[in-house]
Amino acid sequence: MKRNAIQKLIEWKENGTTVPFLLVGTKGTGKSYLAMEFAAAYYPQYLYVNFELNSSAQNYFSGQLTLGNSISETIASYFQLDERYLGELIIIFDEISFCPVLWNALKGYRQIPIIAISGILPEIGTEKQFRLCRLFPLGFDEFLSAVGSDWYIDIIQGHFQNLKPVPDIVHQELFALFEEYLIVGGMPAAVNEYISSKSVYNVSEVHCMVRNRMRAVLETVYDETKAGKAMQVLQVLPEQLKRENKKFRFNLIRKGVTYALYKESIDALVQSGMVLRLNEQTKETHFKLYSPDVGLLCSAFCGSNTEETRKALLENYVMQTLTAGESFQLHFWESEAQAKIDFILEKNGKETPVELRVSTKNKGKSIASYQTANCKKDEKYYRFGFENFYSTSVVTCMPYYAVFCLK
Repeated sequence: MKRNAIQKLIEWKENGTTVPFLLVGTKGTGKSYLAMEFAAAYYPQYLYVNFELNSSAQNYFSGQLTLGNSISETIASYFQLDERYLGELIIIFDEISFCPVLWNALKGYRQIPIIAISGILPEIGTEKQFRLCRLFPLGFDEFLSAVGSDWYIDIIQGHFQNLKPVPDIVHQELFALFEEYLIVGGMPAAVNEYISSKSVYNVSEVHCMVRNRMRAVLETVYDETKAGKAMQVLQVLPEQLKRENKKFRFNLIRKGVTYALYKESIDALVQSGMVLRLNEQTKETHFKLYSPDVGLLCSAFCGSNTEETRKALLENYVMQTLTAGESFQLHFWESEAQAKIDFILEKNGKETPVELRVSTKNKGKSIASYQTANCKKDEKYYRFGFENFYSTSVVTCMPYYAVFCLK
């Protein structure tokens, strides 16, 4: 599958730097596949070690580095190679967090090309010592490419640029594919199942396996208490997102639960990419949590097809698409009178509200209330929905399938 993130790996190689490339993302997003595909295409050979699966490698690298051997010496001795040949190769260290001694030694390392893969985001400051790239599930544009419909991507991007309507037949075809994407999502295993079987019927089983792999990480990486609380958060997440007000409510876990009791577990879920967090604009203790993949959420709804689940899927899709784009700071907004804006896009000091339409009939959230409260009357906003492209002096209307174009 063609992934947009491969361009970052290509740029890293062409820049000639040997600062390690750090590829992070939750289980199932295709990090290992992407790294090996890139290595096979751009290097004569690559060396691969998975520290999660290979405890002997963990012990060997930890022991050698603790004794004072360099990373290059340790790699050469482990693979029984002459150290001088390492410069022609690329090394892939998978699940580097399972070998903390090597993880610390890589910070500031500059000698040979190394891709480090981790399911956990590094602590603040560490990312400056790596070329950091977060890998998310396939976006809708990558999904189109995977299913052999690349040409739609250029059409969408072209009409996004000029804000002219897509021909109606193409518009309908794109929304048919978009509806499939809401069910399949962007986890590579689920997309592969969809392509090979030419149906969505078995996709939920794949999603179940992906969720189990993600939860196994919690039990492996974190202590029992933190992992147990994180599991409870994941269990109530679909029910939270069905609510009209999607702010996370701890009483769905059990009465008397507070944010302080679950803060560390929620932080762990965010750091491991198992949830996406959206804070209220002025109150960080008020937040929403989303699934990292709309397909996983769709399967968790177990076939429920209500207006509430429909709204949840569309909102989750927008959240994961904008998060993966990494172009905006994202917030939501609420007034004391209960007017709500699901997304505020902030970039270069400018804030743009987004109105979401669940159907062609319903009205969106109160843009006027937000503009009045923030002294932004008549400023332009986005509307995402099922209508075609159009633009006026106050609104840019975009079909949901084009959200990936926003940068």
